[in-house]
Amino acid sequence: MLKILFILLLATSLQSAWAKTKPEKELTPFEQAMQAFKAGDQATALMLWFPLAEKGDAEAQFMLGKMYFEQTGPRKDVKKSAMWYERAADQNHVKAQSILGRMYLKGVGVTQNFNIAAKWLLKAARQKDVDAQLVIAKMYRNGDGVPLKLSKSAYWYSQAAKQNNAEGQYRLGLMYLEGDGIKKNLEKAFELIEQAAEAKNAHAQFILGDIYFEGKTRPRDLQKSLEWYKKSALQNYSRAQNRLGNMYKNGLGTQQNYPLALEWYEKASKNNNTNAQYNLGKMYVNGYGTAKNFNKGVELFAQAAKKGHARAQTDLGVAYFTGKGIEPDSVMAYAWFHVAGSTGLKKAQTFKKTLYDQMIPDDKKKAVVLGTEYMKKYGPYASR
Repeated sequence: MLKILFILLLATSLQSAWAKTKPEKELTPFEQAMQAFKAGDQATALMLWFPLAEKGDAEAQFMLGKMYFEQTGPRKDVKKSAMWYERAADQNHVKAQSILGRMYLKGVGVTQNFNIAAKWLLKAARQKDVDAQLVIAKMYRNGDGVPLKLSKSAYWYSQAAKQNNAEGQYRLGLMYLEGDGIKKNLEKAFELIEQAAEAKNAHAQFILGDIYFEGKTRPRDLQKSLEWYKKSALQNYSRAQNRLGNMYKNGLGTQQNYPLALEWYEKASKNNNTNAQYNLGKMYVNGYGTAKNFNKGVELFAQAAKKGHARAQTDLGVAYFTGKGIEPDSVMAYAWFHVAGSTGLKKAQTFKKTLYDQMIPDDKKKAVVLGTEYMKKYGPYASR
């Protein structure tokens, strides 16, 4: 009996040892290539994928396209990337179709062609590729490579939204909010924008802040407005940062706090937000939350003025007229009043007329010439 028990234990032990030493399942060439690719061994991945791709393996073709696109330095080859993506796309590889469509849209590795871009993007979008759905929706909105058709734009945004895509929810929500290409529905708009905002879409959070600020679809609630602006601003969205600065400056939904207003205006200004540059300039000129600094304020007015901000152009004109923060120059003052006045800003128009009446004939000629030049560079229809 003991002998039998010993034999059984020995057999079990040997079986366990054999199981431990049993070789793992051998990786396929594709899997070996993927393992090398993830480890950063591009050369091995290329060597293993290339023959598979040549034989028509769509997944290998896709990975070659990805590898050629993502490599840095001389190994990066967007033309080869497009070629391999196209081979995979021809075999109905959805992600390849989506990426190839965007390459044609931007002219990366191929000659830019909106029609071909639309062809590939539609193929991918119909197979539920979210990225393709978002891009083709935008193309229908702008009429790029497809007829301008807002209803189709709304349709594709709705397909993305059905897949819980926050950008699709946000874009569709905006269309419902404005009745843009779709029947206006404020309740549906709020529902979609709120979903996108909860999913941390910064643009949706900003719009939700606007909704509560303006009392659209929901009663006006400045505290909720502030809350959503802040969530968006913390994601570095400059419009929300500027709006948050306004809320703190004016004590809306919170106690007035100039230092915090200044902080958010500075963040937005660094993100090249034109309104924030102007608002920050006003803070420095008036000494709100900081020591008065006319030079810095005027410098910020100039940044905003050159991007077409009419009130900044007017205040820059005032600075040139008074010599506060900058050397006085009535010709420059007139030019900026002229540009700002062309937007219909009455204050600028009045300043322009008053200044012109005071100028000597020679300065009037110079002012008109400079005003015309500035209109082309900084006016409402200037290309920026």
